[in-house]
Amino acid sequence: MSLFHRAFDLAHFVFPNGGTCLEFGVYTGGTYSYQAQQILTKYRDSSIVGFDSWKGLPEESDGVWAPERHDPCELAAPKTAVLEKLARLGVEPTDGRFRLVDGYFSDTLTDELRREIHDVIFINVDVDIHRSTIELLDFVRPLLRPGVVLYWDDWKDPKDESAEAWGEHLAWSQWYPKQDRFQVETIEVNPVNQRSMLVTRDGDRGLSAPLPSISDIRYHAYGLGETEGSHEHDSSPESDPDYESFLRMKNRLRGVPLLKPLVRAVRAAKR
Repeated sequence: MSLFHRAFDLAHFVFPNGGTCLEFGVYTGGTYSYQAQQILTKYRDSSIVGFDSWKGLPEESDGVWAPERHDPCELAAPKTAVLEKLARLGVEPTDGRFRLVDGYFSDTLTDELRREIHDVIFINVDVDIHRSTIELLDFVRPLLRPGVVLYWDDWKDPKDESAEAWGEHLAWSQWYPKQDRFQVETIEVNPVNQRSMLVTRDGDRGLSAPLPSISDIRYHAYGLGETEGSHEHDSSPESDPDYESFLRMKNRLRGVPLLKPLVRAVRAAKR
């Protein structure tokens, strides 16, 4: 189970009654169709909205570095590739749980569209560049609430070397400090720097019942990460205080003799 799969599952652990999933950067529909399949078979009360221009990346923000693979018009894919995947899954064109929004974010992420979106539980950020990340963060800010899980696909990919901050990481580092009384915690990071985060507070609202506690959420994430043969989150390429705290807790839990049998029993009970 990849970090993306675990993040999607974690959102449904936090919100067992389901909700709306948002995917920014659909490309050929790999992760979109995975979520669609899960919604069809497991999380039937959830829905997903995907956003893509189908024309590739827009221009990056002025003065912000980007690797050549993030040049304008790179990563273009036809919408038909996604529609074909959905058809193979048996998604009916009239099924309102599945929606694709066409166009560059600067044109499509409107107040009117935001009013049509409710009960967000999961956000997949896969837009690569700074400009698009700022645009989507400003769009989703009123939709964020405690418990929402954010997954970041291109957070300073280690294969790209730059002396400057760039892309999704730079956008978050600029945007997050400006949010009043809004807090997130990093849940998991893998060796290629993809990560999941959890919104823990928005103003006076925190992780209170009926939502699970942060310790329960981290424990659930730990159990997912202990899938046989999965150790992709055992190290982090950068210093992250939240993640380092998680690793310390995980190592302590590993010393509890009954932990793994308990996790296996919980997993078996879900089947």
